[in-house]
Amino acid sequence: MEKSANKKRQAYLLIFLCWLAYTVSYFGKVNYAANITQIIDFYGITKAQAGSVSTFFFFAYGIGQVVNGVMCRKYNMKWMIFISLTVSASINFLVAVSDNFEMIKWLWMINGFVMSILWPTLIRLLSETLPQEALSLSSVAMGTTVAIGTLTIYGLSALYVAFDKFKLAFYTAAFAVALVAVIWLIIYKKAVSIAKDEENTNKIKPSVVNDKKETSSKEKKIIIATICVLCFYAIGVNLMKDGLTTWVPAILKEEFAVNDSLSILLTLFLPVLAIFGNAFALNIHKKIPDYINHCVTVFAVVTVLLGIIIGSLTLKIVVFMLLGLIAVNFLASSLNSLITSIFPLFMRGKVNSGLFAGVLNGFCYVGSALSSYGLGAVADNFGWTAVFYTLGSFCIITFIVWIGYHFYKKNSIG
Repeated sequence: MEKSANKKRQAYLLIFLCWLAYTVSYFGKVNYAANITQIIDFYGITKAQAGSVSTFFFFAYGIGQVVNGVMCRKYNMKWMIFISLTVSASINFLVAVSDNFEMIKWLWMINGFVMSILWPTLIRLLSETLPQEALSLSSVAMGTTVAIGTLTIYGLSALYVAFDKFKLAFYTAAFAVALVAVIWLIIYKKAVSIAKDEENTNKIKPSVVNDKKETSSKEKKIIIATICVLCFYAIGVNLMKDGLTTWVPAILKEEFAVNDSLSILLTLFLPVLAIFGNAFALNIHKKIPDYINHCVTVFAVVTVLLGIIIGSLTLKIVVFMLLGLIAVNFLASSLNSLITSIFPLFMRGKVNSGLFAGVLNGFCYVGSALSSYGLGAVADNFGWTAVFYTLGSFCIITFIVWIGYHFYKKNSIG
């Protein structure tokens, strides 16, 4: 009994350590987006130019997710996570003291690549180390990291902007991320000691799709098809989620004359409910166990909500627009958790969790890259209403892809 209790405490400690590392990493990832309107004014640049920095970040981050997803099984996880956090902290400090906008673009690209080490490595660590009964808890916990990290840094940014000190967001990230890097080194050994328990038989062979006898050839084809469709859906999920997080302050400022500090504060409503996105996704997944059916159902609801947002923009009803944005962000965040966390962890007996956590998250950040520069360019040339028509068009395409997936699945089974 005592051994079981100790094993559970170690599992909880490992989950907390991974949660802390990934949550605080968001201080040093989204602080640029949180202050994008101030950056535009400070450097005297266009929205597209400002968005290009996030595009550089997301481009490097997306490629890094795939590279690190493939390579993470060879990593010394203790030191790779420490290096990732330490380098990111250093880059945030350099951005804080820099007045050169061109240099920031390249620094933020490097930041994107080093940060891409975290997710696939952490998911590999959790999937190979935790007992089966702790998987749901780890999925829920890791599913809150994005929302809590984003919420915290946006809240601090609103406070800093109120005092006209937006660069404090970068100093805060530099300090917090460096501190967690040190905590990681100190606690890591104790947290992962559960992996040395011979009773833990949950470790998985590091193969692309595990060659288990119970996994038939037909099932493998369906799994591969599911992964391909999820990669495509991942693009749209982050196109919406990160697009809204990045540009809502600018929309509120330009369309509703909301001042900078208040617009950032109002944007906090987006990640507040998103904290519960993973738990929501888990509950929906119990009712709709097919991952693709789950995704397309949510996209259908999002399509309706985008129509409400477009109407609210046209009629200048800020309350309805904010409620619509919060709902869309919540649903997009739930799908992000489904694709990048629930699927890799729950399919660990059939796929390489670390690899596909990286690959799927990499495709998410293709959408993130498009959301920054692409949606900024659409807004510059056609206005904010066109941005939401663009997102709605993607939702329609997801339904067409869903039809093709089910046609393939039916033929594969038959």
